[in-house]
Amino acid sequence: MRLSTQQFFLTSLRGVLDNQARLNDLQKQVASGKRIETPADDPIASAQILSVNQQLARTQQYASNAAIAEGRLRLEESTLDGMEEAIQRIRQLTVQSGDGAMTLDDRQTIAIEIKQRLEQLVALANTRDSNDQFIFGGFQSGIQPIVASGTGGYNFQGDAGQLFIKIADSIDVAVSDSGQGLFMDMDQPLNFSALPNAGNSGTLAVDNQAVIDQKLFDEFHPDGATITFDTTGPVPTYTVTRVSDTSVISGGSPSAPLLNVPYSPDEGIEFEGVRVDLSGTPGNGDTIDLVSLPKQKQDMFTAIETLMLGLEGTTNNVTLGELVSDGLNSLDNALNNLLETRAKVGSRLNVIDETLANNDNLELMGRELLSELEDLDYADAISRLSLQSFILEATQKTFTQISNLSLFNFIR
Repeated sequence: MRLSTQQFFLTSLRGVLDNQARLNDLQKQVASGKRIETPADDPIASAQILSVNQQLARTQQYASNAAIAEGRLRLEESTLDGMEEAIQRIRQLTVQSGDGAMTLDDRQTIAIEIKQRLEQLVALANTRDSNDQFIFGGFQSGIQPIVASGTGGYNFQGDAGQLFIKIADSIDVAVSDSGQGLFMDMDQPLNFSALPNAGNSGTLAVDNQAVIDQKLFDEFHPDGATITFDTTGPVPTYTVTRVSDTSVISGGSPSAPLLNVPYSPDEGIEFEGVRVDLSGTPGNGDTIDLVSLPKQKQDMFTAIETLMLGLEGTTNNVTLGELVSDGLNSLDNALNNLLETRAKVGSRLNVIDETLANNDNLELMGRELLSELEDLDYADAISRLSLQSFILEATQKTFTQISNLSLFNFIR
């Protein structure tokens, strides 16, 4: 087959240019350290590299999310710790105020510090994060959650929402706790109502009623009691029976069945953690009905305010005893709420730590795989570069030698 001079030159030039392109590609790989410069270099590996890079980007975003979540939870943990310290101090002051040797002036001095601690608690409950958002406001994080009511007590202006941040493909961690459940929905100490029966014929009246042993009364609370008077004997007597089964209840000190006990208006009637002070003259068969009141909710701040106001003006020992008892129960409930929430926050922080460790491992594995897919084997690349340089040089030399071969060189 005969080759035209033009065809010969074009074919040779194409060979030289192809070898130069291959050499140029190898030079780029060596310069960049990457085996794949374009998807055409290795389509399968390129698709894998794209997938790995996407996973690495998600992992880095999760790491950023985890840092944000940890910061919010650390702030909440610190805030709850400050609130616990304040409530513990109020509890110490409450126990101190129950000392019968204290005067009203002494209790008023205690009330002043309790007021300061209450203000501290309200300020902590209205803590803001670095984005100027209230951490206990739920979804309404732009509104101050705890505000004093103009008529006494405190109101919550947030909602029960809880914020979550995604820190892994299948892990969303809570980064907030609503003040609704944390501060406002505390169980109020169980209480009762003592009222003379409407059909009584005597002049019995309830002067005072109080829970003096909350734990004992809490066990009795689902039931009720009836104090029934008998005036047929020389001295009026009373008997206390349980509503559910009419069994006689024991009480007093030392404890004994309250059956036909002589009645004296100067002595209170004590049983199952309650005390009732009566006045007046009973008629035969007259009764005092003790009804357990349903469980109610109260907020931590109003409970402390009630305690503070009581200490400012309480002089009656029985009323003081109930005030202190109710105050301690409310403070214990508040502490339990805070401790439970702190435990949850601690668990979330542990989840974040474990997830960050897993994410670090995933990122390390991803980068190792990425390196295997796209990083250049320098020993192999340099060998191929040398070979390609040799091939290009040989191609150029042979082209030069062959191009000089012409029949006209021999016709002279």
